[in-house]
Amino acid sequence: MKRVAVIVVVVLLLGGGFFWLYRRGAGRDIPGAPPAGAPKAGTCYRVDAAGSKAALPWAGPPVDCAGTHTVELFHVGQVGKDLLHRLDAAEGDDVKVVQALLYAQARRACLVQAPGFLDGGWHEARLQIVAAWIKPAADGFFGCGVAEVTGPAGDEFAERAGRLRGALGRDSQLAIGCVAKNNELLRYVRCAGVHDGEYTGVYSITPPEAPFDAAAVQSAATKGCTAVGLRYLGLPENGSRDDLAPGSVGPKSADEWLGSDQAFACYLMSARPLKASVRGLGAAPLPLA
Repeated sequence: MKRVAVIVVVVLLLGGGFFWLYRRGAGRDIPGAPPAGAPKAGTCYRVDAAGSKAALPWAGPPVDCAGTHTVELFHVGQVGKDLLHRLDAAEGDDVKVVQALLYAQARRACLVQAPGFLDGGWHEARLQIVAAWIKPAADGFFGCGVAEVTGPAGDEFAERAGRLRGALGRDSQLAIGCVAKNNELLRYVRCAGVHDGEYTGVYSITPPEAPFDAAAVQSAATKGCTAVGLRYLGLPENGSRDDLAPGSVGPKSADEWLGSDQAFACYLMSARPLKASVRGLGAAPLPLA
């Protein structure tokens, strides 16, 4: 397979309420419980991807999870009070440093909680983990949510009915299959229909909490997803195909990398439309549409 630029998109949205964190004086008494009226785990909302970037509670009232909704909250937590006090006292460049640490801590908590709630790895499903601060964000409370999405970029939430707790252990319908270009954006589609690429697995860059280097991350993701793709095709480690190229979806910047699980969803991409799966295809001709 040809080496190509890594297809990278954001895999986590942390609410824009992050910058609600502000100095209120060192040594303040930070509450240990969320404010009255704060949303609880199990609350569902009908909010779009852009709206989910705001601090909770989101615009519009909570809705019945059995009815139409887009996001289900599955965890409410609080970042470390030591970091909140440090932010209160921070000056100059240290403000951004501490904000990044708080961002990473909230994000990591959501990623750690998600597989247990879903009963499976969310990278393998048409799902997006959402993290948002709870007002007042200066107290460090945050909510973790999960949304079904229409494509790898996670930029469009799908409306659904029913809770997602344990969904990956019982519902294979959420598994990623193939992707097709729609106005230059990739959207999830069935592999039995016309498509441009196919999900092949997950590759995680190690060690955990490795420092971010853009070129090194791109190289590692491309190399890792090439290996994942070859196994998916049933080819040896030194095999290759000139008509398929590896692609990946994962953290593309230092901010997205910090606190992430360093995992990339891998794809095999074709320059010509396909009409069937390439799993186990080996060196056989592509199933061209």
